[in-house]
Amino acid sequence: MKIVRMILQGGSESVHMTIHKMKETTFKEATLAEWEQVAIKSLKGKTLESLSTKTLEDIILKPLYSLADLAEIPVNQTETIRQATTNANWLVSQVSTGNSSEEVLAEIKESLEKGNDVIHYTLQNRHAWDASQLEELQSLLKIHPVYLDITADHAFLHNFTDLKGCVKGASTNAVSNSRTFFLDGTSIHKAGGDAVSELASVLVQADSSSSEMGIDQVEEKGFVQFSVDSNFFMEMAKIRAFRVLWQAFGEAYGKTEISAIPVHAETSLRSFSALDPNVNILRAANSALAAVLGGADSVTTHPHDLLTGVNQTSKRIARNMQLVLKEETHIGRVLDAAGGSYYLETLTKELVEKAWTLFLELMKEDTLEVREAKLQERAAIKWEQQLEALSTRKKSLIGTNNYANPEDELDAQIISTDYKRLAEPFELLRKAFKANPLNAAIIPYGVLKEYKPRMDFVSGYLVSLGISPVVAPENLKPFDLQKWIDEHHINYVVFVGNDEQTAGLVPALLNEKLSVPMDVAGKFDEYEDWLDAGLSGRIFAGQSLLDKGKELLALAQGGNSHDNA
Repeated sequence: MKIVRMILQGGSESVHMTIHKMKETTFKEATLAEWEQVAIKSLKGKTLESLSTKTLEDIILKPLYSLADLAEIPVNQTETIRQATTNANWLVSQVSTGNSSEEVLAEIKESLEKGNDVIHYTLQNRHAWDASQLEELQSLLKIHPVYLDITADHAFLHNFTDLKGCVKGASTNAVSNSRTFFLDGTSIHKAGGDAVSELASVLVQADSSSSEMGIDQVEEKGFVQFSVDSNFFMEMAKIRAFRVLWQAFGEAYGKTEISAIPVHAETSLRSFSALDPNVNILRAANSALAAVLGGADSVTTHPHDLLTGVNQTSKRIARNMQLVLKEETHIGRVLDAAGGSYYLETLTKELVEKAWTLFLELMKEDTLEVREAKLQERAAIKWEQQLEALSTRKKSLIGTNNYANPEDELDAQIISTDYKRLAEPFELLRKAFKANPLNAAIIPYGVLKEYKPRMDFVSGYLVSLGISPVVAPENLKPFDLQKWIDEHHINYVVFVGNDEQTAGLVPALLNEKLSVPMDVAGKFDEYEDWLDAGLSGRIFAGQSLLDKGKELLALAQGGNSHDNA
């Protein structure tokens, strides 16, 4: 026992000394220049600028932000944002739907019981509300705020005397206690626009209405809605930037202390896909978190299976995303959690500057119609940029253009929405190849460890188009390869090998005149010569998936459009 006690005492002294040394330890503060030198060494010849990326908004994102970046931030930026979001909590505002007014009313009551804070409902012409249902709804409206869209029937509002919240489709002063002037930040987003376009669009609308009925009316009755996509930090900064822009807009109209207006956010459908739809849960949750941290006053989270038909389970999952964020993470207790972040403050500032510059440029146009047309033109350009990035895999949409599941079926009718969706061209190709199957094969040559990276790339590439290739036995001689092609009814092949194998064997195979078109995996200097010798095309990183998909679809349909890639 005495020995054990001595050992324990010695160990205690050792631990004590270690902790003491830790407390006394200091670290030299690293400078930005030192960080840059370390980064350059790790880049293996690449420049430091290669770490910077350009966003859809033409904002250059640096690899590192520091305290020095805050020197460029307006001194009142964070204060303006926090004054506009005095309450860190937000309202859960899930949409209630149904095939009849009876079903809608039942869902409204159930959703309120299970965590909804808002009666969120879009009036449908097919919903015929009887007196008893209206009376029951009226009793709920006395307790809960609303987010109503009565565009389909303005007279619906006449049924209620006590209403608080936000109402789309109503005349400005239709309800004394509600906000009825809608600033639409979603339309440009739905058309493919970037965050700068969305913010400028809201300012253009606000200016038009302020000129017509006065800034005081817009301030008193206005509310704004944004669609929040899965570009986490940009979407967070977008909502924060609106708070700053709204203050600047008020000052331009002579109101230095303009009141904040409510911001409603809905998770965007731009990145939603009917392929591997469970991934939409992650996209919606990411968007909801960005909206909350950005300072939205109310949030709607769309169910992950909205494109193919929602059910009670998916509605519950969508609602619970917000409830988990609210009850488990406690972010509703932190006001402007993004405030002070070097990166987010800088991103917010750059969005403010670019949106305000675009707004001033648009205001040079004579009419609201021309300004909105300019915004639509810009949105169309931004949309094409996004499709190009997705098609060349510079941008990933998991389950669609990357890591696609060949077993995914699109049997159900995809429900049409007013969003332009990035996955839609791929969904159309997948459907087309299901109706017109292309029996494709990868023909590998060389040693497995050398050709496998290219083989995996080609396989994933084709699967994302809706083509599930089979792999031929490796290193087949031309006669055996043709026999294998015939036996398996193959009508398109892709040669896969390392650089040396490809350069040596592709000409030999072309001389054999295989009965099916052959592409090669990779980019080679001899490509043009191989085309003259009968090569059909190629598959390589950075190639347009959609262009190649259309080319292969023409082959599957038996056309003559399998032109040289």
